[in-house]
Amino acid sequence: MDIVHEIGERIRYYRKRRQMTIDQLAAAICKSKSCVSKYENGQIAIDLATLYDVAAALEVRVTQLLYLPPDRTPGLPGGAVPAFFSGLDRFYCYYYDGRSNSIVRSVGDILEETEPGSFHVHMYMNVDDYDHYHLCENLYDGRLTHFDTLSLLVLQNQHMEMDLYQVGIPSPYMNGPVKWGLAFGISSRPLMPTSTKILFAKSPQKETPEFEKSLRLSKEDIRLMKLYNMLTIL
Repeated sequence: MDIVHEIGERIRYYRKRRQMTIDQLAAAICKSKSCVSKYENGQIAIDLATLYDVAAALEVRVTQLLYLPPDRTPGLPGGAVPAFFSGLDRFYCYYYDGRSNSIVRSVGDILEETEPGSFHVHMYMNVDDYDHYHLCENLYDGRLTHFDTLSLLVLQNQHMEMDLYQVGIPSPYMNGPVKWGLAFGISSRPLMPTSTKILFAKSPQKETPEFEKSLRLSKEDIRLMKLYNMLTIL
């Protein structure tokens, strides 16, 4: 992993997302156009003070420009985490967004264990390219905590503090390639609380018509909603 190139890619991504030219960014941080271009191309390393200036100019957090590699600790002790998450340091999430009629892909990195049964997590939401999943629409930071019958994922949007994203994953002790969860948080398009079912997977999934159908609310989902007067994932 070339950290200098990774940071450069992130600077370019967020600059273009803000529809800002290299000239505009250079003027905002009092650097030359060629210097900013070299930052973005990974030709020169950016110093810490300038990185903060870039983050301010792009209106992102400094952490969104940094790359934090997962703590790849193989062979977690048996029973330390539920079967589905045992030895897992990365997971993939999918839900269907009816507003855009498309599948939303996310990647989660499970980082260091902060206390027994609780892990630091970075969630990269709305990913287009798994090879560069850190170039995402929203970055969340939080923790994954395991209980006997439930794993709880609590995340905060690093660009919108009021957006607290929470996912309950029932029966994580049952192993398998995928696991359903129930997510709820704040939508920004439009601004409103939302809840949806979400699929966790140990590896990227093939997005076939059948897979897309499984992410949509089914007749059985509607039946249970009417029965319990709430959206449930069992």
